[in-house]
Amino acid sequence: MVRDVQHRRVVRRLDVLSVLKVSLVFYFCALVVLLVAGAVIWNVAAAFGVINNADKLVRSLFALTTFKLHPLVALEWGGAIGALFCLVGVLLNVLAAVLYNLISDLVGGVQVYTISDKDA
Repeated sequence: MVRDVQHRRVVRRLDVLSVLKVSLVFYFCALVVLLVAGAVIWNVAAAFGVINNADKLVRSLFALTTFKLHPLVALEWGGAIGALFCLVGVLLNVLAAVLYNLISDLVGGVQVYTISDKDA
């Protein structure tokens, strides 16, 4: 019978630069996915006439003579606001890594148990 070997590891520090890089890539990929999904949803809504109905609703609610939603302007604003959220997310992740490093100096870090086969 083969017994598994259990090892205890302690994570005492996180490399802040690595957290920065991974966060940038993650949030950039999430922004691209959201912008592509938004463009697809816009096109589907335009095909079903939802955009035109929204234009008419805004014109009637605010007593406007002309109002038109423009897809490129919406994409630009979505990209700008999304980039701002990405920047805030990256900064929060880096701050969390710095706080983890400071706190782990006091309490000793996080213990992680790994199990590996004895034969491997």
